[in-house]
Amino acid sequence: MKRGRTSATGPQRPIGTFRRQGEYWTIVYAGVVVRLRDTKGLQYLGHLLRHPGRAFPVAELAGVLEPRSAGACAWDGKGARTDRAERIRKAVTNRIRQAVARIGAAHEALGLHLGNAVHTGGRCMYTPERPLRWGV
Repeated sequence: MKRGRTSATGPQRPIGTFRRQGEYWTIVYAGVVVRLRDTKGLQYLGHLLRHPGRAFPVAELAGVLEPRSAGACAWDGKGARTDRAERIRKAVTNRIRQAVARIGAAHEALGLHLGNAVHTGGRCMYTPERPLRWGV
């Protein structure tokens, strides 16, 4: 019997680590360790990795770091987003993309994985092509 996996649907052994430790993040993937200074983008990624497959409305994801932003994605009476909501969407998307680029510069394989599995826009989510579990 293999250790670390309980069943096809049960918990799996973590494939990597994505953990904040003070002002730095320790990221381990495919046996490579990377340490990066904390940014909001890394915090957003950490939250997405803790909840694979779950789509977070961008305002909810922004509210994880800045509770004032949680209700910001209001719609006007015609079905269009408010300017503030659009600014938040752009800011969160840019921060996540910048964090993925920083990771990719230090760890190419992980940068490619995250580039393919992290989706941004009105909703943000982490959807790996096969189920993975992170130690976060």
